[in-house]
Amino acid sequence: MLISLSAFLLSSAATAQTTLRFSTWAGGDGLALLQQLAQEYGAQNPTVKVSVEVTPFADYARKVAVQLASGDGPDVGWLAEASVPTFLANRSLLDLATFKTDSAFNVADFPTSALSLWTQGKSLYGVPFSNSPSVLFYNKDLFKQAGVADPMTQYAKGTWTYTSFRTAAKAIKDKTGSYGARIMRLDIKAWNSGTLPVLWSNGGNAFDAKLKCALNTPASVQAFQLMHDMTFKDQSVPRPGDQTTFQGGKLGMYVDNVSFSAQLKDAPFKWGVAPMPKGSAGRITQLGQAGYVVFAKSAHAAEGQAFLKFLASPAVMARTAKFFPPPRKSVLNSPAYLGSNPAIPAADVKTALVSQLASARVFKTGDNYLRANDVISSGLESLCQPGANVGNVLNDICRQVDGL
Repeated sequence: MLISLSAFLLSSAATAQTTLRFSTWAGGDGLALLQQLAQEYGAQNPTVKVSVEVTPFADYARKVAVQLASGDGPDVGWLAEASVPTFLANRSLLDLATFKTDSAFNVADFPTSALSLWTQGKSLYGVPFSNSPSVLFYNKDLFKQAGVADPMTQYAKGTWTYTSFRTAAKAIKDKTGSYGARIMRLDIKAWNSGTLPVLWSNGGNAFDAKLKCALNTPASVQAFQLMHDMTFKDQSVPRPGDQTTFQGGKLGMYVDNVSFSAQLKDAPFKWGVAPMPKGSAGRITQLGQAGYVVFAKSAHAAEGQAFLKFLASPAVMARTAKFFPPPRKSVLNSPAYLGSNPAIPAADVKTALVSQLASARVFKTGDNYLRANDVISSGLESLCQPGANVGNVLNDICRQVDGL
């Protein structure tokens, strides 16, 4: 009897399942693929079950930080570039330095520049899965109705600038009644997505090299004035609170990463992607880098690292590349990747995305960015008013940010 009981207990222990909590902000088909990968991994590793948890991007970093602080955080997850300094300062990330000596993982397949954000000394605190420059989605039907050359056509002619961007947006509004463009995301907490390419391309910035607020520099003020004028003078950009979306067909242009295409599979209109416009300082788009991390407080660190290696392997990255431009050189430069998104022609992927990587920038922030972002978001709500003095509002934002 004792022998039988012991055998039963040993058998139960051997088959006991570890549940890994995987945190993400993915949506649409991108989320469906992650859920499928989690199931496949569980089938290959019966002792591990991966539970996928979703939090909207605008609330993601704060929610995960609170979960970790309360001792109820995920084991593995996504992390965006702007959040990395804060999570590193809080020692929330597990060191993955052993990945460097794993020949099967082949860390040399990642460009040094792709790993720089995640590296401190000899330590590695994350593996990027997406090197995604912001691109411009545009509604081909609205451009045709407005009688305006579309962004890709203007880019080919060398005339795709922020001046022509504003002109096209106003023409769409005047001739079709639909909004011409949305620059900033619906949730103002995600203000940097869409806004930074406008700032950088026109000589402005959010922070300078010493991480001091630069939103009130003359070039930044001019860039924000452009966005303000398009909203309230031209009325070609939706006002704050307006929930008009690109996928609804009533928006001419929208700034996002290529993964947004997953939300357009049922779009009732023709659409395309193009590079961002050129400004006085060049054509500089935002490199929206995101990576896989294992959280330091995970009780399943070994299992988490194994799952991360699975997700970041060449084979899996070739599949996720449909939504997330891969940092692995072997995948990025492959014909299979360029043709991996059936909704976007390979030539357009190369022009709008791959060709823009050389001039794209990662948004570098300090370790107090969560607090700074609250200040900036609140201040931008004041800026997004008809009679706002753009320069004064930005001066006030920088005064508060630099005082943190």
